[in-house]
Amino acid sequence: MSAQRTLWRRFAATPGARAGLAILAVVVVAAALADLMPYGPEAQHPGGISAVLAPPSHAHWLGTDDRGRDVAARLVHGARVALLVGPLAVALYVLFGVAVGVAAALGRRTDFAVGRVVEIGLMFPTLLLLLAIQGVTSSTSLAEVALAIAITQWPYVARLTRAEALRVAALPHVEAARAVGAGRLRILAVHILPLAVTPALTAAAFGIGQAVLFETALTFLGFGVPPPTASWGELLAQAQASGLAPWLLLPPTVAVAAVVLACNLVGDGLRNALSARSSGGAGA
Repeated sequence: MSAQRTLWRRFAATPGARAGLAILAVVVVAAALADLMPYGPEAQHPGGISAVLAPPSHAHWLGTDDRGRDVAARLVHGARVALLVGPLAVALYVLFGVAVGVAAALGRRTDFAVGRVVEIGLMFPTLLLLLAIQGVTSSTSLAEVALAIAITQWPYVARLTRAEALRVAALPHVEAARAVGAGRLRILAVHILPLAVTPALTAAAFGIGQAVLFETALTFLGFGVPPPTASWGELLAQAQASGLAPWLLLPPTVAVAAVVLACNLVGDGLRNALSARSSGGAGA
């Protein structure tokens, strides 16, 4: 517990990390309270043509879209999509990437195989690969979108974990475990994995923002969450189709930028805290 408290203090000592957590907290609270909005995300205003693409007003704080639906309601409900797809995609590709990366420490042959597989995975541009996966599978559910993102991102985590696992495998305590006859799987699980997972934790913090950005891009291009589900990418697509109405364009743009910025700030704070812990451990 003392090590965890020290890590938290180091993390909280970074102003950017605190700011990032505050931004994410606002997004989480907004998503949790989305059902308290005066209008539902699918409710169309009964005002006829005058309620379509209406600018912000007292009745509709952020205006209405091209179907007369409240933009503010769709914005906060879209936060739920971002908060579901982002963490789910990151959890999937971090788990798989760590498993593949740590396996490199089993031996030279395994390391060679892992290295080649990771290199192949890194060859393809992320967005193009995402579009190809979505185009072939016609995936539309949140879980399928998250899985598509995970398929494109796991090689990055595997590369980081592989490098750290090979470094840890050469440390004295691992050599000592081998000398006393510990099995390879036990060495991997007990002596290498806990230390090699550090880069993956930092990558996960950064990755949530990236996953939200990818989901928004996919939905904007028509390959992500299908309408009428409220999402930030759909709002951006509506803004583009409606002549870039500012009340449709700015809210989702600011929301995506805020989440990406917050995740980057949290990732920086976590990386600094973990680096300080590693330096302290090395110095001891």
